[in-house]
Amino acid sequence: MMKKFELLLPISFFIFIFGMLIVHVWMPDRAVSQMENRNLTVLNKRPGLEQIFSGEYSKHLEDYFTDQFPKRDGWIREYVLLQRHMGKLYLNDKYYLAGDGWIAVSPVVEVEEEAVEKFVDELSGLSHDLAQAGIPFTYYSFPAKATYILKAPEFMPKDVGQEQNRKVHELLKERNVDEVRLMDYMDPSIPVEEMFYKTDHHWTMRGAYAAYEALIGTLSERMDESLSPIPYDERNTVCLKNEFLGSWNKILAMTVENDDHVCYNEPIDFSEILTIYERTATREYQADVDKLYGIAKTYEESRPVEYSEGYSRDLIELNIYNQKPQVDKHLVVIKDSYFNPIQLLVASHFRRLTIIDLRYFDKPLIDYLKEIHPDYVLLAYNDRNLNVYLKNE
Repeated sequence: MMKKFELLLPISFFIFIFGMLIVHVWMPDRAVSQMENRNLTVLNKRPGLEQIFSGEYSKHLEDYFTDQFPKRDGWIREYVLLQRHMGKLYLNDKYYLAGDGWIAVSPVVEVEEEAVEKFVDELSGLSHDLAQAGIPFTYYSFPAKATYILKAPEFMPKDVGQEQNRKVHELLKERNVDEVRLMDYMDPSIPVEEMFYKTDHHWTMRGAYAAYEALIGTLSERMDESLSPIPYDERNTVCLKNEFLGSWNKILAMTVENDDHVCYNEPIDFSEILTIYERTATREYQADVDKLYGIAKTYEESRPVEYSEGYSRDLIELNIYNQKPQVDKHLVVIKDSYFNPIQLLVASHFRRLTIIDLRYFDKPLIDYLKEIHPDYVLLAYNDRNLNVYLKNE
């Protein structure tokens, strides 16, 4: 009898492993994990001899079996819940729950001196090259959620994000690079909690709209043009009822209950005045405004919505032409995803707005800017982003 019990554990283990193998082979590979917001390893069925003998393929198989493990998302969810049950402070070693549905990120405790210096060097070079071409340039730092939504217990170390951001601007000023720390110009009466999503690293439409107002206000002075933002009117706000898939909540397997929703504030019908052309790696074509921005408006209420679906995906390049511009100017904005909710609002003021995302841009930037020779260039990144992405220079 004892021998049967002794055999039960290893037999059960091998049955479990064999069962998982069968399920693994039967289930199709997933290319992307929506929960983790990253690409998954897909099996390379034809490895080369060099890959096999170098050990590269064994590492590939390890990554493959980890990424394609059956019911992976379910296991991740259970792991996050276990961490919470055990009272772990930093879930997945980075995120902490600040109550009332808020997810915050662990503090940055030291200024990233090397990253700051490299970032400032790249911006200085970009500003210098554009100045030689007669194109004015300004760096805008947008306030990041991780910098302003701290909600940390007193025993946590102090976050140095704001200190680091100020240092970037001080160094740029010393090098005569025009810069704007946008938080200094945004409406101070707006509570910072209203400016950002609880479960995502981006800002809400209210925060984005305040940034748009500050952006146009500061640009008016720099471009010596009579630019005035469209005033915010709460009555124009419309929110979707769909569940919101916050980026940080996805990392935590959607285990944090919250009241986040995608909202819009559109004071005019942009489709009546704007014509948009999207450039991909192979072609440029005219895009439907409603399909490019706010595609989630067409979703059934039962379908969850991500930030990129609520507003806009990150694209190589957009050119937006305005039939009724406030000023006859061509503005280029080099941006990250924080700019996406306000791109049509900004476009409503200019004859042409070119939007470039250097993470995907496939041309030498300076040469291209000299070719199109805009009236003004902005680089607008959230203040946690210290990578210019000048890979083609």
